Amino acid sequence: MQQTLFNIAGHAFSIKAEADITELLTNLKPFVTENTTDFLFEITIDNTVAPQWRGEKIGTFPCPSATFEVYREAEGAYRILVSDESDTPCAFIQSDAERKNFTIATRGDRNNVEFGINNSLMIIYTLCSAQHRTLLVHSSVVENSGRAYMFLGASGRGKSTHSDLWTKHIDGSTLINDDNPIIRIAPDGTPIIYGSPWSGKRPIYKNVHYPIGGIAAIEQHKENSIRRESIPVAFGIMLSSCSTFKFDKKIHMDISSTIAKILERIPVHTLSCRPDEEAARVSSQAFGL
Repeated sequence: MQQTLFNIAGHAFSIKAEADITELLTNLKPFVTENTTDFLFEITIDNTVAPQWRGEKIGTFPCPSATFEVYREAEGAYRILVSDESDTPCAFIQSDAERKNFTIATRGDRNNVEFGINNSLMIIYTLCSAQHRTLLVHSSVVENSGRAYMFLGASGRGKSTHSDLWTKHIDGSTLINDDNPIIRIAPDGTPIIYGSPWSGKRPIYKNVHYPIGGIAAIEQHKENSIRRESIPVAFGIMLSSCSTFKFDKKIHMDISSTIAKILERIPVHTLSCRPDEEAARVSSQAFGL
């Protein structure tokens, strides 16, 4: 077994596999580290492990590109089957009771294996990091003048389009993640956005971090306008954009607490917009650029 160490948003973990995991998952390469022994979790990829369904079936949870079938044992261990959008099983995850050690068994061709490990890693990362004021958020993010600006919304709402409008029309803007950046609350309470190995269809895998400069939920409209939302509405927008285990009360409460901390510092806006330059000007001016 070959062990590779990673650090994503300040959380270190290891993956053991028969070969160099970064040759299979090149998106992980920017996050390789060498100087750590304090792991948030450890993963072993072992395809000899056969799925064993033990414990209570929590449910089957479809996402835009994957489906997760979740079982939980009495002592707290999880067993999770990861399937792709065509319902093809790609990976099986099992954890220990402390949720520190995980085994992943993959199935299928190279594409299935890449899909299975990436989605398993996102699940494990969310499961283990939530207690450390960390969120994995469905968002497109640009950086400008040392701050990060998040655009939220369901798939197809125009998040990526709006980020592209910023990089084209708002001087100094750079795309840092296009699908799943990470927010972590710093010790002084500052919400920080980190790049991640998961960026949807565009390979934007940057190991960078910036304080949040603004957050806007995108909705398509014939006219461009932006409004600041109330705390309850903002909370709902953020929660619906986060990866979360809603069936796990402790994790759900941890994520909710982190969102509340973010909203103490950063307001959430709704941007009603067309896909044009004026929309980028409206949002950037609202954020003080």
